[in-house]
Amino acid sequence: LFAWTKTWTMNEEVSDDYLGEEEEQHLLPSSVRGSINQFDSDLASLTGDDPEPVTLPEEEVQKEKGHSLGEKKIGNFLSFVFLINQIYGPGVLAIPIVFQQAGWFPTLVILTFFLVISSLSSTMLCEAIALIPGNRDFEKRIEYATAVKYYYGSRWHFVFQVFMNITLQSYNIASIIICAQSLDQFMLFLFDKTFALEFYPHPGFHSFTNIAMLYSSDVITISLGYLLICLMCIPMGMLNLDDNVKVVQTGSFIFLVVLLGEFIVYFIILGIGVGEHHQQRTLPAIGTNYAQLVSVFIFSWAYVMFVPSWVNEKKSNVNVNKIVWASGIASFFGYFFIGLLCAWAVPNLNQDDMLTPLSEPPTPKYTIIAAYLFSLGVIAPGIPVCSITTRYNLYVGKICGKKQSYFWGVLAPWVIGFIFSQGAIFAELLNWSSLIFNGIVNFLIPIFMYFSAVRAVRKRGDEDVASVMPLPKKVMRRAVPLAISLFGVTMMVIVIQIFVDFYYLAVLHQDLVG
Repeated sequence: LFAWTKTWTMNEEVSDDYLGEEEEQHLLPSSVRGSINQFDSDLASLTGDDPEPVTLPEEEVQKEKGHSLGEKKIGNFLSFVFLINQIYGPGVLAIPIVFQQAGWFPTLVILTFFLVISSLSSTMLCEAIALIPGNRDFEKRIEYATAVKYYYGSRWHFVFQVFMNITLQSYNIASIIICAQSLDQFMLFLFDKTFALEFYPHPGFHSFTNIAMLYSSDVITISLGYLLICLMCIPMGMLNLDDNVKVVQTGSFIFLVVLLGEFIVYFIILGIGVGEHHQQRTLPAIGTNYAQLVSVFIFSWAYVMFVPSWVNEKKSNVNVNKIVWASGIASFFGYFFIGLLCAWAVPNLNQDDMLTPLSEPPTPKYTIIAAYLFSLGVIAPGIPVCSITTRYNLYVGKICGKKQSYFWGVLAPWVIGFIFSQGAIFAELLNWSSLIFNGIVNFLIPIFMYFSAVRAVRKRGDEDVASVMPLPKKVMRRAVPLAISLFGVTMMVIVIQIFVDFYYLAVLHQDLVG
């Protein structure tokens, strides 16, 4: 882990290219060099010498552009809008409670860590895809899963498809549940009741005056809110990414900016005591409960899996590094201020999301409406992006055909989503899927793939192949040691959090949420 740190201080003249194989091996300790050589041998035995083609034939890609696949139409501003929207997923709703439980200082440290690691993971993944021969400027249609197939072979490609689809579907189902619950609460706010199709214990279409009866009881239902979200999002999931970004994501970005502004103003007014409900508010620097400290931010920064689909449909003049880092830094400040101000202004949060206290009296009506609109205008538009990414990876990776990819990507999440609508199941889904699958798919595999890509390029003897440049030019020569360091540190953070969560569950017998 410290090999790269040692080489950082070396005063050497640095070129723009990656280091040669022998020169870089000299920079690593002998134990690390031995492990890398053994890895090369193992990897060759896994992938074979003559791997099959990793993506669709070029003629089929051209034929499907504008039909099942999008075209390169996403410019700079729309790229920024797209990545911002994917960062602000369902995980943002749990950030205020992390500020209260863990304290603002540990939360700020972990927030900064995941800003850096998610940005590097995104750019390293894009560089690994660009380093596939003939794809320097993303000319080929290489999705995330097909890049795994190129570097690690068909067997690991299938394993990765399972991991990625679990990640995408858990992310999607979490968004579906939040939006359905919010819409049902909104109807309860407007009409004092909502409706649901009940399967058990009293089959039929019934009205409900208590949301807890729908989502926190033994009653099995599909609520009206769930059905309306389904009808709204399925057509958007049928769009290609370029069309979705142009219409749906642009509208969502407008909602995001306006509603975050409204929340910030409300939290400031509430926190400084303007109004009749003022009370003394403090926020600890160091808290006492770290159960969600890492898992919530893994879930919040889990946009890396969407990046390959975006780079395949971005315009050629869009700079990957600039867009990724600009989106990440802008989201960092939004996360920080929303989380800090909400945790400060609304004491004793005991829900798994910040919208619940904002949807209840004595909150002003305009803020209650804003809370409902946040689910519909900001979180709901992320649902079709998961659908599009799923069908792209399944279809381009030749796991299934066009029609089957539409079913598994667009329809399947709604078929099984209502099973997870019970609150406790959702909380566990959020926490454990974040730690295990999101951590692997969004952070560990991109860094490891970048390591493999750099090694493969050096073995081929290619020159001037870097197009994304995920690292500063003076650091590119230390790409492999840095990748090893990033992988090790990220793995360590995730494993420590797993042990912390296990301690809270098994030893202290405490829920991870609330």
